[in-house]
Amino acid sequence: MSLPEIVLDDRRFQDLVDEARLRISRACPEWTEHNASDPGIMLIELFAWMTDMLIYRLNRVPDKLHVALLELLGVRLAAPAAATADLRFRLAVPAEDAVHIPVETEVGTLRTANDAAIVFQTRRGFTIPAARPAAYLVQRGGQIEDVGVADGEARPGGADRLPFGTPPTVGEALLLGFAEPLGRLLVRVDVDASEARGAGVDPDDPPLCWEVSGPDDGWLEARVLVDRTGGFNYGSGTIELELPSRTTSTTLAGHRMHWLRCRVDGRTRSGAEAPAFSHPPEIYRLTAAPIGALLGAAHAASEQDQALGESDGTPGQTFRLRHRPILAPASGETLEVREPAGVNWQGWEPQESFAFSTDRDRHFVVDPADGEISLGPIIREADGSWTQYGAVPPKGSALRFTRYRHGGGRRGNVIADKLSVLKTTIPGIASVTNPRPADGGIDAESLASARLRASMEFRTRYRAVTANDFEFLAGEASAQVGRVVCVPPEAGGTVRVHILSRVEPADRQLELGELEPDEELLAEVGAYLDERRVLGTRVELLPVRLRGVSVVVNVETSLRSDPQRVEQDVEYALYTYLNPLVGGRSVGPGDGWEFGRTLNQGELYGIVQSVEGVDYVKILRVYLTDLKTGEREGKPAETQIPIESDELIASGAHVVKTDQPES
Repeated sequence: MSLPEIVLDDRRFQDLVDEARLRISRACPEWTEHNASDPGIMLIELFAWMTDMLIYRLNRVPDKLHVALLELLGVRLAAPAAATADLRFRLAVPAEDAVHIPVETEVGTLRTANDAAIVFQTRRGFTIPAARPAAYLVQRGGQIEDVGVADGEARPGGADRLPFGTPPTVGEALLLGFAEPLGRLLVRVDVDASEARGAGVDPDDPPLCWEVSGPDDGWLEARVLVDRTGGFNYGSGTIELELPSRTTSTTLAGHRMHWLRCRVDGRTRSGAEAPAFSHPPEIYRLTAAPIGALLGAAHAASEQDQALGESDGTPGQTFRLRHRPILAPASGETLEVREPAGVNWQGWEPQESFAFSTDRDRHFVVDPADGEISLGPIIREADGSWTQYGAVPPKGSALRFTRYRHGGGRRGNVIADKLSVLKTTIPGIASVTNPRPADGGIDAESLASARLRASMEFRTRYRAVTANDFEFLAGEASAQVGRVVCVPPEAGGTVRVHILSRVEPADRQLELGELEPDEELLAEVGAYLDERRVLGTRVELLPVRLRGVSVVVNVETSLRSDPQRVEQDVEYALYTYLNPLVGGRSVGPGDGWEFGRTLNQGELYGIVQSVEGVDYVKILRVYLTDLKTGEREGKPAETQIPIESDELIASGAHVVKTDQPES
């Protein structure tokens, strides 16, 4: 798509003439002859024509000069955003001793002859404890009974072998207590049970729910990765669980511990209603132990204490880091200077600009997109004097950057199970992978986007007053913000800012979890707006409201077309058009389906019909869809689907069927 035309000055010949005539009536009211034959009017038209030619040339400023003008105004390209992923570290055997995974442990993809490895770093250190159960409880018939454990293993006898009542009822449970926190752990539960005693349920999808004790005496659901017990029906077997990021200790039956609970539920793990146990399972032995951990990671690689060179003692020096682009510097990532006669390194402070720096302030500015470090310039004032903005290291001073992270961009949005190479061996760790795709990676801002942003940036002056200000500044807060809409409050009300996460690539079926901003993004945007809101203004950050739609379409294909390819192309066209980020009549960066725009069923006929290989559309129906569950409404929607002013259209699952005529 070609770059949009950027109009620096939208005045034309007639606008200039009209403006001059208006000024004549104000500045020289005795000049009353304004006809084209008047010599003065003739001169005005002549100069307006010459000015119009200059404006015409100005509006065709080459990109290079335009970039220079933007730099003079302080506009810089936004740095890329790093993709994030959860890394599943797995032990060779259950831990007998604690296994520590250091912060910034690097995990990458396989390096090939054509592609370099994509490296992710863990964002925190973590220790996998050598934990074993310290208590075993059964909750049945409204009572909690302490069965007890020995050496981390429960061996119930008699009636205690039945963890649930006869027959089991919803809410009854068995519980394993641990002294150590269980957050982020992978836990393997080993079970010896009587075969086929837990009768009445589907062993492949039993009505059991595994949970851990959470805040406020609540329970958080754990993810079941593997269940080789068939709901305690296969005799000996194991269950592997992925636990939530945080657990808390709770007192049960006199034991204050972190609890792992298996509860009888009215639904299966898939969410469907299921038959209940007709008889409780019989358990002879039960134990559990950590076999790994799930840690967050970001697409980044670190460089430590990189030397930048020596200062020549002049203002306005620039130094470039070896790797670029870099991620926004975090705390402790800064420039250090050691003077020629000094021994110690002195830290300098990063700033957004040198506007408020004096010649004694050790300040620097970093451009993440270009990896460039700038020192304070000297500026000649209107009276001819010179002013130094920011200190200058003495000549011969050594400069280094303590630490920085480079990476980011769409390249980091790798598919599941792609991150599998541990860059540094950790004793006890057998394997690592990313169980789900990485997301959030965004390339550095394009020039076209910076041009469009510049006009709005100077209009707001970084103060959130109007709805447009809130929308623009929320987008400025993070590159992971895709779309924003602000709902103005009623008198004395709260400003509601709805945010849609950026997803790249977006031309596909998007999951609800990808589009909803996470807590970290909401906190980042909230902190940014809090500094710029008017005193007394209350701001609430919310996800964008999405209206899910699914299309069921049957098309007749042309004789020589490939029906399977046509199906894929029609699906792609629908997922791209009914898309909150790139859909609708989007024409530029940041566009997508227009907020509040009604969906007309007729326009979908044109989208499907335009796909190569489609002869004609036989059936096309649109259904409203719950994006959380994926369930469609029972009957088709009306020919028009109106949406609210703060809503967007998003695709559910589309169904495409093709028919091909016989030759």
